Amino acid sequence: MLIRLALEDDFDEIVEMARENSESTRPEQGFSDYRVLETLYRYIDTALPTVYVAEGKNREIVGFVVANVGQYCWTDGHFAIQEVLYVKPEQRGGRVAVLLMKELIAWARRMGASEVLGGNDNKFNSERTARFLEHFGFERVGFHMRKDLTDGRREEREQQGS
Repeated sequence: MLIRLALEDDFDEIVEMARENSESTRPEQGFSDYRVLETLYRYIDTALPTVYVAEGKNREIVGFVVANVGQYCWTDGHFAIQEVLYVKPEQRGGRVAVLLMKELIAWARRMGASEVLGGNDNKFNSERTARFLEHFGFERVGFHMRKDLTDGRREEREQQGS
């Protein structure tokens, strides 16, 4: 298993995994190939976000992590953010997620971050994700809360072509 920075040649595979991720975690939000590609090209241009992939046998991409950096509102310094960690279902329970998370933490240290914020912001495997992150020293703090404001407007946007 090789963990490396994503290349433009990986984009098609990442888009498909992002689609699978979106459909399993946030189907009500819809999915946008354009938005994923926009994010990936921003990564190529600016390195923020930063995208690492896990390359399995036959150079197939089997998972990826999207990492970013944020600044505190009231204090100096910055923090790293684990925005997305996705592993193909048939690869879950193995080393892929572990290796991707170790790379994210190493990247955050190299960036001089004071902490890594992560977890999940959906209802998919929340407890399992929390237990997984606790193995890396993450702790449960506060609550992540969400109020859905779509009120069916996603369907309207799709019909209007936006």
